[in-house]
Amino acid sequence: MKKKIALLLAAVLAATAMTACGNGAADSAAPAEETVTEEAATEEAAAEEPAAEDAEGEASYVFLDETLGVESYAIGFRLGDTELAETVSGAVQALVLDGTYDEIGKKYPDIYDYLCLKAEDIDESKLPERGSGDPNFTFKHGFDLDYPPYSYRQDDNTVGGFDVELCQAVCEYMGWGYEAVPFNWDAKDAELNAKSCDCIWSGFTKEGREDQYTWGITYSNNTQGILVASDSGIKTLADLEGKVVGVQTATSAYDMLQDSKADLAATFGDLKVYETYTVAYNDLKAGAIDAIAIDMTAGSFLIAGDQ
Repeated sequence: MKKKIALLLAAVLAATAMTACGNGAADSAAPAEETVTEEAATEEAAAEEPAAEDAEGEASYVFLDETLGVESYAIGFRLGDTELAETVSGAVQALVLDGTYDEIGKKYPDIYDYLCLKAEDIDESKLPERGSGDPNFTFKHGFDLDYPPYSYRQDDNTVGGFDVELCQAVCEYMGWGYEAVPFNWDAKDAELNAKSCDCIWSGFTKEGREDQYTWGITYSNNTQGILVASDSGIKTLADLEGKVVGVQTATSAYDMLQDSKADLAATFGDLKVYETYTVAYNDLKAGAIDAIAIDMTAGSFLIAGDQ
């Protein structure tokens, strides 16, 4: 848009100069023409604004074809909370059978294809009955307060996301009360161990943590990738050499860059660690960083929010 306005200004000024040469009034005519030109440019800009919005609606951020790795998302409980883990897992499977799991998933198209539970794989005889839970029990759902589309605070300050809705549906199925316990992700273990929450259910990766928690059901798969601006010139992982890469603290992508992908991280100009991916994405759009190591479902959700 700015380029079009500049070209329009240049064209009008050129026409003004030619007119002034013909009538000998260049000095006196120029100021008046400049004002008219600005008004014309403003009108032109206003007329073209819808087209500009359409252009801005196009995806401007993409994932590299090379990925960092694949992971499984499951529900993490305190060590020893086996009965609660089994009950919640059974309720989730019951919601797969009655269609609730699929219905909630369709609200979040960025993660729908990653949902891995299938009705044909479930043994109905081992599931808890609807309403069989203690009505005096309130299930405390611990989750990342800013990890869309799995869990996040919405604009009206209520909580939302696939994991939040599925957990709420589990509580409704069992007849339990529901309590949201959002926290910064790096505080998750402290919150769980302090019994502020009953589980960590927020796009929580099982791999590498198998012995640290009692695990509930794996309900989603995901892939870790690198998100860049489409015009960045970064096409491969090797192109990240010397670049500033963002990542959210205490995430799988962060762990990979500290462990299995440490050699890759060593090539970066800098690894910038954020409390949330939302802030990292804003920095990517502002040009403060060159790329983000992020799970592809969350990254796709952030991209979709700009369209």
